[in-house]
Amino acid sequence: MTRLRPPREKLERTGARIYLGEARFLDAHTLQVDGDEVRGDRVIIAAGSAPVMLPIPGRELAITSDDLLFLSEFPRRLVLVGAGAIGLEMAGAFNDLGAEVTVIGQEDEILPTFDADVAAYLRAILEARGVAFHRGVSVTGLSGRPGDVVVNYVVAGAASSPQAVAGLPEARGAPLADRVARADVVCVAVGRRWDPRSLGAETLGLATNRIGLETSRILRTSVAHVYAAGDAAGNSQLTPTAAHEGRVAGRNAVQGDHLVADLSVVPQAIFTTPEIARVGLSHREARQRGMACHVATHDLKGASNGVTTGEDGGYLKLVFEAGTERIVGVQMVSYAAAELIQLAALGVRVGATADMLSTQLSIHPSHAERFIKVAGHEYHEVCEL
Repeated sequence: MTRLRPPREKLERTGARIYLGEARFLDAHTLQVDGDEVRGDRVIIAAGSAPVMLPIPGRELAITSDDLLFLSEFPRRLVLVGAGAIGLEMAGAFNDLGAEVTVIGQEDEILPTFDADVAAYLRAILEARGVAFHRGVSVTGLSGRPGDVVVNYVVAGAASSPQAVAGLPEARGAPLADRVARADVVCVAVGRRWDPRSLGAETLGLATNRIGLETSRILRTSVAHVYAAGDAAGNSQLTPTAAHEGRVAGRNAVQGDHLVADLSVVPQAIFTTPEIARVGLSHREARQRGMACHVATHDLKGASNGVTTGEDGGYLKLVFEAGTERIVGVQMVSYAAAELIQLAALGVRVGATADMLSTQLSIHPSHAERFIKVAGHEYHEVCEL
């Protein structure tokens, strides 16, 4: 990790003064960093976020996704509560390393920010590798002991219907029986949130939302001289948005409020194996906006690089605005999804049309040539067999 961290001396050569330590607000303009007091006319909060723990009985038997990275022993059985990005990345990694992995999710399908068909494609791959999924259920509590934890859960919304929970025909007077999963380690991965208590900021009057601080488009908080960036800003908990917000908040705090955070086209990749990624509007979001659109899905088998390396296959979903042929959304499952989605993001950002994509020359061999070909072929050519 130290190799990835910017050198302190390089930052200090720009005129910055660096304090390494735990910071706490003394007042709205002053922080204490260990033994030092630091005062500023303007303050930027970029303090990240912390995992959310479910308020369930026995929660002390669970760990968070932060803890999962520092286990003293590798778990033979791992249950992950949460089927979002964090839960899926951890599930894929520990499954690849040989653990018996179970994922418990409250939604009907994993990764609810993706269209269901794209998410289901990835889930089928993980299931074929041995990851077990329980979807549409709610965890009611944990019991047992460290190293042998019992997860109790019920079908979501079925607490008043014991027969539905048990999967049995209706029987008057049948007791409500939880379903159970057992594990060496139970990890709760249901999201992250910035906590103002982490900086002693709870008395500053900062307005918050579901995941962090309320900010304006210039990243100013409800306290005029305080700005926020990254997870603390409460907009989008992604690395590229954090970097962008850091630049905007820093420039505005130092040079005046002249930059606006542009989060209109944000690529997202989840590092499962294979990866899953998206940018722009999903089909569901396009319909919710009343957009007339054309949706195309393609099998990504046959990419020259994939055939060569054995990482062939995948699923591509394209959303075009009807009439203009402008590409407005892309979702994909691919071994190269993190790279390809950045190409797709440029297409969405500049309003590229299928006609434009169909005439774009592509590198051979590459994963990208398959994406470019199928996007253009959708309107203008017969797809290759």
